[in-house]
Amino acid sequence: MLFKINPVSRTLERIRSDWVPRELELERYLITQADGNVPVMSESVFGEPLLLVSNQVRTAAKKRADILALDRSGNGVVIELKRNAVRLGVETQALQYLADFSSYRGKHFLRRFSGASGITEETVRGFLGASASIDDINSRSRVLLVARSFDESIFSLGEWLSSKGIGFRCISYLPVQLGEARLLSFSVAFDRTPESIYQLTFTSMAREPGIFWHNIARVEQAWWDFLVSKRQIPACFDNAPGDQGEKILTKYLQGDTIVAYARGYGALGWGIVDQPNTYRLIPAGDKDDRLDGECRHRVTISWKATAKKLSEALPAEEIRRDFGIYHPISTSVSISSADGRSLLSRLTERFSDA
Repeated sequence: MLFKINPVSRTLERIRSDWVPRELELERYLITQADGNVPVMSESVFGEPLLLVSNQVRTAAKKRADILALDRSGNGVVIELKRNAVRLGVETQALQYLADFSSYRGKHFLRRFSGASGITEETVRGFLGASASIDDINSRSRVLLVARSFDESIFSLGEWLSSKGIGFRCISYLPVQLGEARLLSFSVAFDRTPESIYQLTFTSMAREPGIFWHNIARVEQAWWDFLVSKRQIPACFDNAPGDQGEKILTKYLQGDTIVAYARGYGALGWGIVDQPNTYRLIPAGDKDDRLDGECRHRVTISWKATAKKLSEALPAEEIRRDFGIYHPISTSVSISSADGRSLLSRLTERFSDA
């Protein structure tokens, strides 16, 4: 609930609103665009990267599921949006969709569902990175519900599904209208997603250092010059403590290798996170706040080879052709170690005289 403070009585007064978005309107708010205008779900709302495969998907029974997406591990995610409260019955509808969609795997899954959104196999490879192969797509599936509120019976079902290895998450939303302004607040009401599915929730001790694409966000020469000179990589999102930008940067370990990527140009260089716990949120107005409040999440990096100019970047097409590495769709995407080492050698050679 959302309250305002009555300054006279010094009490809390609940804010009530007659505005409630329709399901299709809510759907539009939750779908955004990633690199190259690729449709993705809002990472700030869902707390993880989700690639939109299709929306308003027809099932074998001629019904329509709201959204079908892929997570970073290649698992199918059935997302159902409800304008009001969710009670017993709605979740079984989502499970029917899950049962229908789960029979499709790998390229068969993409052929069946990707027509509406127009995503390609190349796009999916760029989204998954080294986390999963095309053949592994939809080998596991899960359900995600978005609604105003949830009946307790929904959570009981979620506990049972979790015991069977099926991830189940509920996100509640609160619509508020203050004058002409319309606001939406989202919060996780229930989450039983197995660790085997939700890989990014592992602690830093759960993996060895790896190689990652990292999108520098703003494609400007002055911004790239700044990042190199300050030995930093950025993340944006809400520029607030605990948001997705902080989560992405704090997942990096000491020893991780970062390949900087600029949309429309390609790989700009690489470096290593050579110190632990260097994450910080730059205060607004600080001398390092170079984008007027945007992209203030930062981690320190030791650059090893970098381009002086954006135009010197190793093009994404060449990287895909020579190394089989697809350009990233979101802020951070893993790269396989073997292919990544070959790419690092090429970047070092290319920028040795830069």
